Amino acid sequence: MTWELSEAPGGTRLRLIAAGIETFPQDNPAFSRESCRAGWEYFLHERLAAFLQGGTP
Repeated sequence: MTWELSEAPGGTRLRLIAAGIETFPQDNPAFSRESCRAGWEYFLHERLAAFLQGGTP
Protein backbone atom coordinates (compact mmCIF):
# COMPACT_ATOMS: atom_id res chain seq x y z
CA MET A 1 0.00 0.00 0.00
CA THR A 2 1.34 3.37 -0.99
CA TRP A 3 -0.12 6.61 0.37
CA GLU A 4 0.21 9.85 -1.58
CA LEU A 5 -0.80 13.19 -0.05
CA SER A 6 -1.18 16.34 -2.13
CA GLU A 7 -2.70 19.76 -1.74
CA ALA A 8 -6.30 20.17 -2.85
CA PRO A 9 -8.72 23.08 -2.71
CA GLY A 10 -9.95 23.29 0.89
CA GLY A 11 -7.78 20.47 2.21
CA THR A 12 -5.58 17.54 1.36
CA ARG A 13 -6.07 14.77 -1.18
CA LEU A 14 -5.20 11.23 -0.13
CA ARG A 15 -4.52 8.66 -2.83
CA LEU A 16 -4.05 4.99 -1.95
CA ILE A 17 -2.30 2.68 -4.36
CA ALA A 18 -2.54 -1.05 -3.74
CA ALA A 19 -0.06 -3.47 -5.25
CA GLY A 20 0.10 -7.21 -4.94
CA ILE A 21 -3.62 -7.91 -4.71
CA GLU A 22 -3.18 -10.42 -7.52
CA THR A 23 -1.25 -12.62 -5.06
CA PHE A 24 -4.27 -12.93 -2.74
CA PRO A 25 -6.44 -16.08 -2.87
CA GLN A 26 -8.75 -15.71 -5.87
CA ASP A 27 -11.41 -18.05 -4.48
CA ASN A 28 -11.98 -16.07 -1.26
CA PRO A 29 -14.60 -13.28 -1.60
CA ALA A 30 -12.98 -11.36 1.28
CA PHE A 31 -10.03 -10.65 -1.02
CA SER A 32 -12.05 -9.49 -4.02
CA ARG A 33 -11.40 -6.03 -5.43
CA GLU A 34 -14.90 -4.95 -4.41
CA SER A 35 -14.47 -6.17 -0.83
CA CYS A 36 -11.12 -4.43 -0.44
CA ARG A 37 -12.49 -1.21 -1.89
CA ALA A 38 -15.53 -1.29 0.40
CA GLY A 39 -13.28 -1.81 3.42
CA TRP A 40 -11.02 1.12 2.55
CA GLU A 41 -14.00 3.37 1.82
CA TYR A 42 -15.50 2.53 5.22
CA PHE A 43 -12.28 3.25 7.09
CA LEU A 44 -11.46 6.42 5.19
CA HIS A 45 -14.92 7.95 4.97
CA GLU A 46 -16.33 6.92 8.33
CA ARG A 47 -13.69 5.83 10.83
CA LEU A 48 -10.95 8.29 9.83
CA ALA A 49 -13.41 11.20 9.80
CA ALA A 50 -14.65 10.26 13.29
CA PHE A 51 -11.09 9.92 14.57
CA LEU A 52 -10.04 13.29 13.17
CA GLN A 53 -13.09 14.91 14.79
CA GLY A 54 -12.03 13.61 18.18
CA GLY A 55 -14.10 10.41 18.28
CA THR A 56 -12.87 6.99 19.18
CA PRO A 57 -11.01 5.04 16.52
